[in-house]
Amino acid sequence: MGVAAVVSLSALGEGMASGMEEVFTSPDADLMVAQKDAMMVLFSKVDESISADLERIPGVVEVTGTVVNIVQMDTVPYFIVTGEDTRGFGMAHYRIVAGGPILQRKQILIGRLAAESFDKDVGEAFRLEGETYRVAGIYETGTSFEDGGAVMSLSDAQRLFDQRYQVSYFNLRVNDKTRIDAIRNEIEDRWPKLAATRSGEQTRQTEMLGMYRSFGFYMGIFAVLVGGLGMMNSTLMSVFERTREIGVLRAIGWRRRRVIVMILGESVIVALLGGVVGIGVGYGLTEAIKLSPAVSSMLTGAYTIDIFVRALSLSIGLGILSGLYPAWRASKLLPAEAMRAATNLPASTSSMELISRILSNSSLRNLWRRPTRTFVTLISIGLGVGFTFALMGMTSGMESMFTNYMSSGDSDLIVEEKDAADASLSVISERTANNIRAHPEVKSVSRIVWGITTAPGMPFFMVNGLDPRESKINDYNVREGRTLQRSGEVILGRLAANSLKKDLGNKMRIAGARFTIVGIYENGVSFEDTGAAISLRDAQDLFDKQGEVSFLGVALHDQKRAVDVANLLEQQFADVMVGTTSTFTEKMQDFKTMESMMNAMSGLTMLVGGIVMMNAMLMSVFERTQEIGLLRAVGWKRKRVVGMIMIEGLALSLFSGIAGVGIGIGLNSLLGLIPLYGSFFNPIYEGPIFVQIGVLVLVLGVVGSIYPAWKAASLKPIEALRYE
Repeated sequence: MGVAAVVSLSALGEGMASGMEEVFTSPDADLMVAQKDAMMVLFSKVDESISADLERIPGVVEVTGTVVNIVQMDTVPYFIVTGEDTRGFGMAHYRIVAGGPILQRKQILIGRLAAESFDKDVGEAFRLEGETYRVAGIYETGTSFEDGGAVMSLSDAQRLFDQRYQVSYFNLRVNDKTRIDAIRNEIEDRWPKLAATRSGEQTRQTEMLGMYRSFGFYMGIFAVLVGGLGMMNSTLMSVFERTREIGVLRAIGWRRRRVIVMILGESVIVALLGGVVGIGVGYGLTEAIKLSPAVSSMLTGAYTIDIFVRALSLSIGLGILSGLYPAWRASKLLPAEAMRAATNLPASTSSMELISRILSNSSLRNLWRRPTRTFVTLISIGLGVGFTFALMGMTSGMESMFTNYMSSGDSDLIVEEKDAADASLSVISERTANNIRAHPEVKSVSRIVWGITTAPGMPFFMVNGLDPRESKINDYNVREGRTLQRSGEVILGRLAANSLKKDLGNKMRIAGARFTIVGIYENGVSFEDTGAAISLRDAQDLFDKQGEVSFLGVALHDQKRAVDVANLLEQQFADVMVGTTSTFTEKMQDFKTMESMMNAMSGLTMLVGGIVMMNAMLMSVFERTQEIGLLRAVGWKRKRVVGMIMIEGLALSLFSGIAGVGIGIGLNSLLGLIPLYGSFFNPIYEGPIFVQIGVLVLVLGVVGSIYPAWKAASLKPIEALRYE
């Protein structure tokens, strides 16, 4: 199951990365021109008017503009919509399998997966962002991201996403492939804010997608570690069961080295077979996701040789590591003592003495009869629980940081674009902001443009655009210099200033624009102190949001009316989502996605941890077969035997949960040591997290003990007493 987790999560990460890569690159184009400092093409915005200038460059034969955006649908949280020039060469990429091409306004092509997911056919109506389109055709490209989305005309997409006279990027064709580099250099010289790249060339987007590719692998490693410790447990039990056998082998001349090789060999064979089975299970899990059309476009696995090699290598490596201690333990057995060892009951103990000893053993004391096994089981389950606990604390911390940032000052409500798939994609028109400001119950409104770009040594650089005349600017505690006053100025967070080695009066470039540092602030929150603030107009120019903002912070005359006013504003303005500062993150898609990830990790922990615990409890039942038979012989009913094993399992699970909490806190403390971004991982451990972990631990105990308890209760007294 650990290897299956690595294979499945890695394949999903690879599928997501390769899918996004294919969406944002055209195999038919020689060059792609996009905003230079955009972290991903999805966030790029380019003035459409330069298309004519690009076509006049010697060697360029065709230029087509494309708009790409993500829409949140009821059943599909990330629905990709592409706007293409219907007469451009980009349309050839979409192979129509039903219906025909786009011939007029308000027509749309939908992918095969989208048609299945939404149960739509040619000629039917399809609603996007409150607009109704007619399905002209159904296409197929072979890329799940595209086949799970839709294509419309460029002009319709510009209207839908309020990007008039803008495109996300241009695709260019040239007539002489040898001149591609010369054309690229000319473009970047003429337009310093643009970047021209070949298809498949390394960009910042490639770095971002690389994170998707590695994310699944590192998430799966914890599942493999849990499984590896479980395998060590099994190998240890094998050594305990074969103590006499190993003693005989030593007595007839086997050297310690040979015993070590035997135990290690068994462990490696089990690991190899487990790895092969895990690859099959992982493949099956990934393919099973395709049965859900709603998520199949975003979570379709892509397999590479690297995924299988890494998974199998990890399995074999852990097989070797998990066999080292048991092999060393076996090699240290002295022949004479090993041959005298009893596999079950001591021969010198009378039946009455034995019954008295067994009855005096509590469930907790039974756990420590094999302290090594109990310790290994406790740590293996604790790792899974700890990883889940760490993620929960991290998510809670991020929610708290965002809430504190948005609610700082006098804001009582937060306003975001309705159905925004991501906070960075939220767009609210200033007209809406002015209308909300005019509401009789609203005291003031702060407009915020929120964007992410890059800076030297900082792959994630958060920039806030604020109006110096609005109250939000007062939340920035400027320790050196002064606050913003005019265009072209920037105030830097303390952590960002230290990382960039910048001081007051220095110049710095943000997304290609030049700014003067007039202040350094320190709010004590990494979310803010690793970023910067510039004027609202500068941010709108920087992120191409003229006349638009990302969020609104709304202060009310009467704070007690916050919930009622939020509902009124949502009814009055259908294109926005309004919530109180304390509960707004519950509505955001970003945090809903995180919550889904937490649930998936809890399920994985329950599955792998339950198997490990079941293994340990089964070993406990097998080695106590005669004891259980004796208890049954003296009158213990099956129900009482089941209760004894279940209590042991629940106790072991409880101790594992306590260890897991400690491991989780330790993991987050280690993440906190990462320079600059460590403070982002500022976990918060609240009551509900401990309740969820408690429930997880309880379920683990029950699931891991049910079968061993049934097995113990099913033992027949006479057969159990004869067991060797």
